[in-house]
Amino acid sequence: MKPNICFFFRILACFLLFSSADGHAETANGTDTLVTERLEQVDISLLTCEPHEEVYSLYGHTAIRINNRQSGEDYVINYGVFDTTMNFFVIRFIFGLTDYTMMACPFKDFKDEYQHFGSGIYEQRLNMSPKEKIQFFIDLTQNAKPENIIYRYNYFYNNCTTKARDILINALNGEVKYSPLTHLQQGEKSFRELIKTGNGEYRWTMAGNDMLLGVGADANTNHDERQFLPQVLSQDFDSAMVVYPDGSEKALVDTAYWVLPTGKKWRNEEMNLFSYTPTQCALAFLVLMIAFSLVEYYVAGDPLLWIHYAIYALYATAGTFLFLMLFSQHPTVRVNFQILIFNPLFYIFALPKYITRWGKYAMLTSLALFFVGNFLQCYAEGVNIMAAAMLVTFLPILFCRVKKM
Repeated sequence: MKPNICFFFRILACFLLFSSADGHAETANGTDTLVTERLEQVDISLLTCEPHEEVYSLYGHTAIRINNRQSGEDYVINYGVFDTTMNFFVIRFIFGLTDYTMMACPFKDFKDEYQHFGSGIYEQRLNMSPKEKIQFFIDLTQNAKPENIIYRYNYFYNNCTTKARDILINALNGEVKYSPLTHLQQGEKSFRELIKTGNGEYRWTMAGNDMLLGVGADANTNHDERQFLPQVLSQDFDSAMVVYPDGSEKALVDTAYWVLPTGKKWRNEEMNLFSYTPTQCALAFLVLMIAFSLVEYYVAGDPLLWIHYAIYALYATAGTFLFLMLFSQHPTVRVNFQILIFNPLFYIFALPKYITRWGKYAMLTSLALFFVGNFLQCYAEGVNIMAAAMLVTFLPILFCRVKKM
């Protein structure tokens, strides 16, 4: 943390050198000539980093580079710093209670890290006027205050990419227009569809995300919301124009290039150690439940209620986690129709003394509502098959009793 604080003192000191006595680096005739000359030596760039082997890097990363070509000062502002050693880090992350930190590091160290992973860094040097650069430094020093340097992270709405975008866009004196639309900005796309651009080849990771995400993740996103992905923001910046109040306009990006050549396409094999897909596992479970139901109906002739309870308790256990998501700070996970099949109430409804009475109707109603939910929410891979497996297990409960009566 100390190097970070020292860096921002340097930034502030440089800014004060740029500033005139009134603190705004302006005179009656506009920006001071000396200040302008100094600021022209300062390049402010958006850095977009390719994914690498770490799980948290599936979607890439975004940072800001400040390069003073005159003094040699070259730093990266990084809004994506987090501490995995924090107590209950995973739990806090899931419930939307993770705090991220804005920190700075030398550009060389930042570049060396991605070079080590074999991932490229795409740099877009912004076409900012001296006044806009001054506003950027004002905003940056404001962000660097102790009460602001730590922020509450939200993957879709307030992450390292959106933070970098906001501080850069807010420093401009004009309005940013994006055209033409990139392929990820065309048509209707939900958060769920967008994140599959990063985890689509990891079936279990994608299924885990889809299990946690609720109805909110299936709503169509607007242009700005899609910029939570580094790739989308980078592509948007490439074609963006800044339109000023007087009607003049200029390209947002002055120069764009790979400051670190694009690397190999990473594939995290640790995330694919399990060779069977969620669909294959769900189908195997369905076949097992069909066999179990046939044995009950034709061999036992009576439901084996405690085995049923053990099966439904597994569903309820998964549902306990989904129930906890109701208290998450992430707005896209609170309403999730998959809880109808993975339902903690099954611990009660599936008890032998209840399931042969009203419990089976409660569970069948939950199943029916779950299938209707397909029209409102995209379920995780294999979940509909798991629901069908549960429905199959109800047949002996429904018909064996009728047969004996």
